[in-house]
Amino acid sequence: MKTLQSILKGIETPDVDPMWQKEVLGITADSREVKLGWVFFAIPGFQSDGHDFISDAIRNGALAVVAEKQVKGSSTPIIIVDNSRKATAEAARRFYDVPFENMTLIGITGTNGKTTSTYMMESILNEVGLKTGIVGTVQYRWADKVRDAVRTTPDAIEIYSLLREMADEGVQAVALEVSSHALSLDRVLGIPFKAAIFTNLSRDHLDFHKTPEAYAEAKSRLFAMLDGNIGVINGDDAEAVRMKKSCTGHAVLFGESGSGLDYVIKNVHFSEAGSSFTLSHENQDYDFVTPLWGHFNVFNAAGVSVAALELEYPLNAIQAGLKKLDRVPGRMEGIQSASGFRVVVDYAHTPDALENVLQTARDFTSGKLITVFGCGGDRDKGKRPEMGAIGEAFADRVFITSDNPRTENPDTIIQEILAGLKNPAKSEVIPNRREAIEAALRSATEGDTVMIAGKGHETYQEIMGKRTHFDDREIAISILKHIKG
Repeated sequence: MKTLQSILKGIETPDVDPMWQKEVLGITADSREVKLGWVFFAIPGFQSDGHDFISDAIRNGALAVVAEKQVKGSSTPIIIVDNSRKATAEAARRFYDVPFENMTLIGITGTNGKTTSTYMMESILNEVGLKTGIVGTVQYRWADKVRDAVRTTPDAIEIYSLLREMADEGVQAVALEVSSHALSLDRVLGIPFKAAIFTNLSRDHLDFHKTPEAYAEAKSRLFAMLDGNIGVINGDDAEAVRMKKSCTGHAVLFGESGSGLDYVIKNVHFSEAGSSFTLSHENQDYDFVTPLWGHFNVFNAAGVSVAALELEYPLNAIQAGLKKLDRVPGRMEGIQSASGFRVVVDYAHTPDALENVLQTARDFTSGKLITVFGCGGDRDKGKRPEMGAIGEAFADRVFITSDNPRTENPDTIIQEILAGLKNPAKSEVIPNRREAIEAALRSATEGDTVMIAGKGHETYQEIMGKRTHFDDREIAISILKHIKG
């Protein structure tokens, strides 16, 4: 039985008060979910403040409320803490009591490559013979269960609940995407990661973190949680030093040209069939093949391979796992047209990611490289002209359109993208995303590649707070049916 005292251990409480021995039947930070016997955590949010919903939680039967400020006139106990986010994570850890001793948790952080890396790691863990779960941007899944992801890393209550459910169903290993938001907001506080992987860092989320320094510092918090376990770091990235310095475990660096590398990537080759490379470590060479394209995917594959080797998984299982994974939803996902040109859908929504996917597409494109992209609203505005400049520099033709404008005017976002262009005549502005995709596909001929970037796996478009169904891949396939070969 979980009592109020047991889940709020460490908070100054009068042990003799019988209230503290009452059974807690559930915990939540959403007042609408509160039931009789539940504890409500009032968390200051960015759109709304949980403290404004305390009265709703009490009406719904809250046993107690944990908050950062007192509410007058309440007969329900209001327990005051300095940081309700942190208190939520600590309470979730105690309430769900996940048997972590029976699970291997691998956290992956970085600007780009998290999703692909978790899919790669999942494939490897399956080859090892472990019952595996995955928590990330696209979905949360294990065994025969699949749930659409609401955010890259769930909130603390949801993640501990998920991990408990996985553990109860025999899951032995979990690959988790760990976002900078999750680290800053204590969503993964207390989770005992056996290994952590840092993929890379480039401009993103500055609307939230404000500065690149703060963004990098947030990422480094994952490595401060390792407590003697394994930290795998892209040694070629400029932030490798920061990650290594923060690491409280055994830091292992990989890369092609960084200093102090423990694993060196060499013999990199690309073909229509994918990518191959060698990892050199202590006078031994390990060869790997992946059907996924691109230099950035070599680094993703190298990172998970190093982690798996350091966790002492069999080399043949690592090699087989990488080789078997041929599709990651919305990540360099190819579609062939009857007219002999290729269509690629990718989630690239940062300057660095857009440059990476366009450079990769250029390698296998004999004709023109055409791209369709926009930028999300209510997010870092500074990257918009940068992405315009990259689209112009790396593609032969650019269609600039809407992404998820959210509450912003789509035309304003597009104008900020256009500000980065040196030759606007090279680009065509079509605000309607479906029309832009169709125009790009109809402009393509044999040997061309059309890169549809920005939304990837997403199946919606968000305009003025309303989400409507929109799937780049689905729309491209539909249009291609009407384009004769």
